Amino acid sequence: MEDAEAAGVAAVVSSGIWPGVSALMAAEAKAKLERNSGEQCDTLDFSFFTAGTGNAGPTIVSATFLLLATPALTFLGGKPFEKEPWTERREVDFGPGVGTKPVWLLDNPDVPTTATALGVSNASSRFGTDPLFWNYLFGAMKAIPKSLLYNRDAMQAFALFSEPIIRVVDSIVGATNAMRVDAKTADNKHVVTSRIVHPDLEDCVGLATAAFALEVLKGDTVQPGIWYPAELPQDARTNILLAAKEKTISYIV
Repeated sequence: MEDAEAAGVAAVVSSGIWPGVSALMAAEAKAKLERNSGEQCDTLDFSFFTAGTGNAGPTIVSATFLLLATPALTFLGGKPFEKEPWTERREVDFGPGVGTKPVWLLDNPDVPTTATALGVSNASSRFGTDPLFWNYLFGAMKAIPKSLLYNRDAMQAFALFSEPIIRVVDSIVGATNAMRVDAKTADNKHVVTSRIVHPDLEDCVGLATAAFALEVLKGDTVQPGIWYPAELPQDARTNILLAAKEKTISYIV
């Protein structure tokens, strides 16, 4: 951090669609919750859904295999706590264009970065996909030795081998990407929900990454240093979220 400040360089880590824009959604939801309720935000729940591979193909499949071997980092009572990935299923309503989908615990940098940056005691992240069968396949993949799941070359090779099937499924289920963030008070009496849905994961990842990069390059809202997305000032958050709004099916922030 000190070196970046001294060099006059600004950098934002974990800055894509999720993680990235999702962390900005969390910051906005937390601020709105505390403003409307007069109480502190106690919990942030992140939920994500991607139809098929979102047109990302084997890359996202191999990445998911790696995450299945990685404990899902959550925050409980202000402390980091690792949980078994692809457990604790929930049914989450992603709104118009997507509806209710099952999601499972999966590691996501948004959890530690927002819990730390925003001072929230509890945070977790879940993910699900279509078709439903893929979710059960991912769950079954956990039976594979972790040493193999952690083998990037092996998992990428398997994903590439499966590419013809993956592309056929993608052509049937589409490429929709949906994000939902719920900010809650400790008694769950007050909840603020943010939702953003794009028709294509690959497209919105590029859009979000470019939005972060352009905001840093402008040099007037992001000061020198190394920042998590949730630490960015309000002007920068607003600009990036407005850019991420492009082509959305649903946008509630």
